[in-house]
Amino acid sequence: MKKTYVAIIALFSLLLLLPFTVQTVADLRGEKRFISLDIFKDVVYTPFVRESALSKGALKLDSAWRGAREAIAGGAEAGEALEPVIGALSDLEAVALTVNAYASLDTAEADYKMLKQADTLLASLEDEPENFKAADSTLKAVIAEFGHFSLVRAFLAVKHYGVWTSRYLRAFESKVEDENALVLAVRPRYQLAVWNLLSDPGEKVVLGEGEGRWLFYRQDVEFLVQPSPLDVRSAKLDNPIKAIEKFRDQLKAKGVELLVVITPGKPSIYPERLTGRSADVVGSAGVKADASSGVNAAGHGKAILDSLAKAGFNTVDLYTPLLAAKADDAKLGALYLDDDTHWTPRGAELAAAEIAKKVREMADAGAVDIGEKSIEYVAGDSVADRMGDIGEMSGLNKFNVFKAQQVTGHVVMQQEVTERPLSADSTETPADSLSDSTAVQETVAYDTVRTPFKDDFRKAKILILGDSFSRIYQTDSPVNAGWIAHFAKEMGRPVASIVSDGGASTLVREKLARKAGVLKGKKLLIWEFVERDLRFGAEGWKEVNF
Repeated sequence: MKKTYVAIIALFSLLLLLPFTVQTVADLRGEKRFISLDIFKDVVYTPFVRESALSKGALKLDSAWRGAREAIAGGAEAGEALEPVIGALSDLEAVALTVNAYASLDTAEADYKMLKQADTLLASLEDEPENFKAADSTLKAVIAEFGHFSLVRAFLAVKHYGVWTSRYLRAFESKVEDENALVLAVRPRYQLAVWNLLSDPGEKVVLGEGEGRWLFYRQDVEFLVQPSPLDVRSAKLDNPIKAIEKFRDQLKAKGVELLVVITPGKPSIYPERLTGRSADVVGSAGVKADASSGVNAAGHGKAILDSLAKAGFNTVDLYTPLLAAKADDAKLGALYLDDDTHWTPRGAELAAAEIAKKVREMADAGAVDIGEKSIEYVAGDSVADRMGDIGEMSGLNKFNVFKAQQVTGHVVMQQEVTERPLSADSTETPADSLSDSTAVQETVAYDTVRTPFKDDFRKAKILILGDSFSRIYQTDSPVNAGWIAHFAKEMGRPVASIVSDGGASTLVREKLARKAGVLKGKKLLIWEFVERDLRFGAEGWKEVNF
């Protein structure tokens, strides 16, 4: 009996050690995916290398700050003089915030708050020179704190962020699960077998029951069936309304109006493709379909949007026009991609038109000054193949289970038409020549120059913050065919944008806070984020100080 116990324990131990052993062999063969000895390295090596890098980074920041102060005192533009300082501080932050291979500095730490305060103050100097004394004091404190090698800080990093902490072990376990050589070898085949046997596309994906068997992102579905982020049952979540209100007030203090755009998730617009039942209620969110009109009544996202509008916020309702536009799907194609979370070019262009309509209404009512139309844009067809992000999440694309979807986008170009006089011996036919005998004697030709659409932070009065719905077709194929470019085309004005994939709830505002100077000259900020972020937004809905 005792031999049996010993055998079971030996077998169990062998199974526990198998992933580690396989990974070590892979590392030794040069097939490194994660370093098997990270735990040992993060105890005896990483903290001391970090200390050395911190002291070097602080000295670099000190030198850059001294140079910037001298340059500004000599009459240089603050923006140019501060660029090396911003870069040095960013490098120092990267080292300070990454404690070891698996743990980041806690946001409650005094060092974290000091670095972020320095970041914010530095970004504000170009527009708010009165903050110079506070920025100088904070930067000197940062340099004093990190400008020397500290054994105490190195040991505290091991104590509070090392292998004996839950934060380290959770991250380490996740790394093993995701990147271990044995897992990477076995998991894809396991996923393929489950797909072939059970039609299960994986834990992040929901396979639709409707026409065409679309793929849906699980978080999009969970957003609809879980309680509203404003429900008492969601009390542990950050309150998005409070964060949006705080942001609106911060912008108003800088003379900038806020326009909120909540992008509907795919299942909110196509619940019938998810459930296969076009006239049923989907979950507790109340996503209903009216078979006679073909228009649905969406759930939490629309309800929160309506509550914002009633509270006096500037908002754009994309739910109603997207749901209504489904009536033309048979002729024009669907509004969302088959195996992707995002909309098709048709959906993006519809959103651009609706947002432009709202901005024009605000301008006509005197709520915002966006200037006169100053740019002529044109658009031309461009075909691209889109491999769906949900298909990629499933891990099944390695086996070509899901195919790329071809879309036709409309690439936006800036067009400039210039006049030039025609010479007497020119063989050109002037575009404005007249056929009758009263034609003017002097004729001109028109030269047309087209350049790619691009953000213009200097001239734009409109700034856009967004997530991947603002990125798709805009910075990936076909480039300059996203809703941002089409919005600019609708408005005939330059725009600028800051985009953070999956981070439009908090991360994109943090980006803006670090570059607060971009608000200079802006009169309107359009904030686009997908509805699921109301519950699942990266870093929640934290207040961000400017």
